[in-house]
Amino acid sequence: MKTEALWYLGERKLELRPVDLPDPEANEVLVEMEACGICGWDLLAYSGRFGKFHEYPFRAGHEGVGRIARTGSLVRDLAVGQRVVCHELPIGERGGGLMARHAVRTREKVTPIPDEPFRPAELWLVEPVACVVNGIEYAGIRPGDSVALVGAGYMGLLMLQLLRRTLAGRVTVFEPDPRRLELARTFGRDMGGWDYVPDGSAVLQDRARSYDVVLETAGIPATLELAFALAKPFAIIENFAWHHHRMDFDLDEWHTKGWRILNIQPQMNPSFDSLFPRTVALMAAGAVTNEGLLTHTEPVENARAAYEAGLDRTGGYIKGAILFSAGSARTDR
Repeated sequence: MKTEALWYLGERKLELRPVDLPDPEANEVLVEMEACGICGWDLLAYSGRFGKFHEYPFRAGHEGVGRIARTGSLVRDLAVGQRVVCHELPIGERGGGLMARHAVRTREKVTPIPDEPFRPAELWLVEPVACVVNGIEYAGIRPGDSVALVGAGYMGLLMLQLLRRTLAGRVTVFEPDPRRLELARTFGRDMGGWDYVPDGSAVLQDRARSYDVVLETAGIPATLELAFALAKPFAIIENFAWHHHRMDFDLDEWHTKGWRILNIQPQMNPSFDSLFPRTVALMAAGAVTNEGLLTHTEPVENARAAYEAGLDRTGGYIKGAILFSAGSARTDR
């Protein structure tokens, strides 16, 4: 069948192109996409700096939500019209990226979502929340632990919401942007023992070596250095963000402090797909939400505007999503 998808062509070059999509096989479903989130690596691809990972041009997108348009003969527990989240596939693999009007997935690569017509599809961006669930699961937070959250961007604010469900005794959020820090206060309201710090360096003398668990979500050298400076001996330090740079480390300090340093990415968890149903349950229960975090949503025809805002961090950008209008897709054979 014919559909349309966004292609990354190089530095700040993006194009909506017609593509061929395979018909679903017996164990597959065809999904008509409603929304797809713009991930940090989508912005990296749009910036033209993704060539070390994949040759341009290519199509991608992995935070997609849509509705079942067709089911294979062996798929009996999903119905046409049912909303699902699609799981990620490697670039170029059968089924296609999710920055598209349609995608094909095997049954195990979609997770059903509660049908709540009042909740827009873009609020069901499940994949980034699953990444945060993965981070919380591996953080090893014990009752009474002190936790430092370094960075209150999109992923940090999701992480903050789920920290409310842990038994951390003290949580401190380090974030220099006033608007994001205020959002952190909103999500952490009514939580005793929580603190919000606008400038990590200004308070470092008081806070140094005082946290059992440090979660670094910002992805810049200064925040990773701050994470090390905040960690107690024997602390867990979670490198959650994707750092696009090299860094020098004092490995004597790593050794003598006995830190457990974790690289928490979906790729390190061979059971990452199993987190999707649990993440949907958490979102359905209101434990974590995208509400208030999606600052830039654009129809696919105007996708460039959201990408530009995300890359340049303009207009108070926190998170972007691309929307696909029902009925506008080309499905001619």
